[in-house]
Amino acid sequence: MKIPFLGSKTKTASPTAMTDTMPLKSGSRNAAAIILQITKAFKDRSRKDIQAWRAALAATEHIDTPRFNRYTDLIDDLKTDGTFKTAVMLRRTSTMSTSFQVRNRKSGDINELASELFQQKWFFDFLNKKIDSIIYGTRVVEFLSFDGHKINFSLIPPRNVVPTEKRVYPDLSKPKPFFQYDAPEHQAWVLELVGDEPLGVINDIIPNLIWKRNVAQSWAEFCEKFGMPLISATTNNNNTTHIDAVEKQLLSLAEASVGVFPEGTTIKFDEANRTDTYNVFSKFIEQNSSEISSVIVGSNTLSKDASNRAQTQVHENSLDFKIAQADRRDISFTVNDQLIPLLKMHGYAFLSDDDVFEWIEAKEELDLNKYWTIVQGVLAEHEVDTDWLSKTFSIPITGKKKSQLMPVASWNKPNYPPSCGHKHHAPVAMANNKIIDRLSAELMQLLWDNGDTLGTASGLVVAEGLELLKGLKEGYGVTVDYDTPDTLALQMMEYNLFEFSESKTEARLAAMSELLIDKEAQQIRSFSDFKRLASQKVSSFNNEWLRTEYNLSVAVGQNSAAFHRFMAEKDTVTSFVEYQTVGDDRVRAAHDVLDGKIFNLRDPEAMKIWPPNGYGCRCEMLQFNRTPLPGQVTIGKDGLNLIKSADPKFEGSQFEINRGDLKKVFTEKQFYKDIKGLPEKLNTMTFDKYGLKPWDSFKSNLNKIKIDPTITPENVKELFKQVEGKVFMGFADYLGRKMMLKKKVFDVHTTGKYIGTQEIRHQLFPHIQDIVSDPDEVWYYEFLESKFKTRYLKFYQDVVVVVDSEVGGEGLEINTWYLMKVDESSLRKGLRIK
Repeated sequence: MKIPFLGSKTKTASPTAMTDTMPLKSGSRNAAAIILQITKAFKDRSRKDIQAWRAALAATEHIDTPRFNRYTDLIDDLKTDGTFKTAVMLRRTSTMSTSFQVRNRKSGDINELASELFQQKWFFDFLNKKIDSIIYGTRVVEFLSFDGHKINFSLIPPRNVVPTEKRVYPDLSKPKPFFQYDAPEHQAWVLELVGDEPLGVINDIIPNLIWKRNVAQSWAEFCEKFGMPLISATTNNNNTTHIDAVEKQLLSLAEASVGVFPEGTTIKFDEANRTDTYNVFSKFIEQNSSEISSVIVGSNTLSKDASNRAQTQVHENSLDFKIAQADRRDISFTVNDQLIPLLKMHGYAFLSDDDVFEWIEAKEELDLNKYWTIVQGVLAEHEVDTDWLSKTFSIPITGKKKSQLMPVASWNKPNYPPSCGHKHHAPVAMANNKIIDRLSAELMQLLWDNGDTLGTASGLVVAEGLELLKGLKEGYGVTVDYDTPDTLALQMMEYNLFEFSESKTEARLAAMSELLIDKEAQQIRSFSDFKRLASQKVSSFNNEWLRTEYNLSVAVGQNSAAFHRFMAEKDTVTSFVEYQTVGDDRVRAAHDVLDGKIFNLRDPEAMKIWPPNGYGCRCEMLQFNRTPLPGQVTIGKDGLNLIKSADPKFEGSQFEINRGDLKKVFTEKQFYKDIKGLPEKLNTMTFDKYGLKPWDSFKSNLNKIKIDPTITPENVKELFKQVEGKVFMGFADYLGRKMMLKKKVFDVHTTGKYIGTQEIRHQLFPHIQDIVSDPDEVWYYEFLESKFKTRYLKFYQDVVVVVDSEVGGEGLEINTWYLMKVDESSLRKGLRIK
């Protein structure tokens, strides 16, 4: 399509954009052009060394008169290096091998006129200059004329540009005159192109280019001197004529390898045997070549023969999808923020404020696997032509697959009534909510593909358990001590939350499985139908139900903490509590009948009324600090009768209990599904199921453990700091859990077999606090009697240190610590809660 133009050529330096949809046939720069006033000068072609580079950098940073000519001359001289040129070519072609278009960001329509304008040679030249600015440093281009598709611009010689001052010096030998290229009169004609580094990425490898060139020259001199063998002759005749004849034959021998010598002459060839010198030159050049390639294209295998095809493929992907992609993003910013506004100033009115330049990847440029992933995403929501699918992926499609029907698993749907308004109403944290949604979507795909759901389901258990734990801790607050009932109760409730989350995830899987089958058609649903229905079902799990459960966790935490605090103070402060509602019109009648009633903490029946008394309950017990009047205290049975009379469903419900005393947020009857198989299941939930890498694959990037050799079995006892009045040392982990290390456990692990040559438990002891407060991984790895065992791991370059703990009769206790010496699958397993 040929773009029509309006108007005639103008001579103005500041064109005004027309309001028409066609571009103005704009004028030329003429005498005002900066490029026409540049004075030619000689470039520095002398041999370069590191000192020359430093002097060039110093010149660019001069406070009063910065100049860039020495730096650009240095680059022009060094960029002839073969390795560097190859790497630049690879980066340039990788960046520009992607198609592009101009699109209206509001309507989504392609601007055909603008896209065609950019498909001209001038624009590709402009893109090359932009890439040059990334590699070589700041470039300033000056547009000279605009005539439809024919746009002419020139690069102002970089040696004349001082980007730090936004100046161009026509004559570098004179401090004046100069052009301030960011001045308003140049705004419509001059663009400054600059990458992340004003001096270009080449500045990082200039020393390598210099060293490589100088060493190569030295190697050439070495070859000239020692490349040919030394030929010598010995004769027993000292006659001058005889000696001259021998010399003449030696010279001819060097050229023809054949010579006739007088009688009595012995010829000797001395080969240069300097393999060490060869290695010095060769390895040095190879190392610098590697550095040059790595900086420009991210690898040294793309520009030479590589024996490892997989490694080369990884490096190609790094160039194509990371480095080149970053370059394209940088180019997009320049075109959208600088070039398009400039074109609009010159009358290209078909460019609007909503038009954006963007790169596009054609189908044939994508890896087939990635393209199939995109197609699957489309299939999830839209019908796709099967003929097109068959042709595109070369698969003969004859019809839908007839699958055997799958058994439907059972689960208990929760009966959550509308909330009466918990005072927190804390929204589920967005970060975890997104994780839960993502993992649920992965489960849908795995179920449909009949894949292994264990790792994804385990991640979902943890994500939901941590979300509920957040609510519990929000309500519970800070516990009193390491070995007090409130600390023990909080830990047991945490375990209960993960049990509950396991049951919910099993139910989520069962609910999805039910939807795989179209019962009316007696066949497996299409993936798009299955995903649509499963998403609706999962929405209840992930939103309404989770919000109710989160709020219950907050309420249980708050009221349980109060229960344990009041029980600890019943002999010192008061043994009476008062039931209190919020007092607004949303309070349920069954709770309102208890408002203001006084109960005795020593009355077991009264403790069954301890809030929360229903989902969304906002009631609480407060300490009654006065002496009750006769008849003012309500006995527990009467209180229960009051609430049951107002709400008959309360009797035998899951709220006729004291959850603080029970040490549970959710009772077994509230579980979505039976989890009897959990203990065995934990052993199968190994680290690889979560997509985690083995320690050997990443340990080289870690620091070594710092062991203090001065710690001995005798003086390690000095490090054991007992909590005052206790027989244990206190610790706090990454979630603030209070942990105990009892003296007897410490004594066992710092004596006997634990301090030999293979065991250094005494020297590992100082690391315990760091490991539990900043672990790399935390696992719930065993489950017995509603209690998990907890394992903390810390990875180092040379070792992995493990700290194991479990709940005892008083709280969370550290029971051992050690170096990992067995297969990590036996240690890194269970629920990975961190």
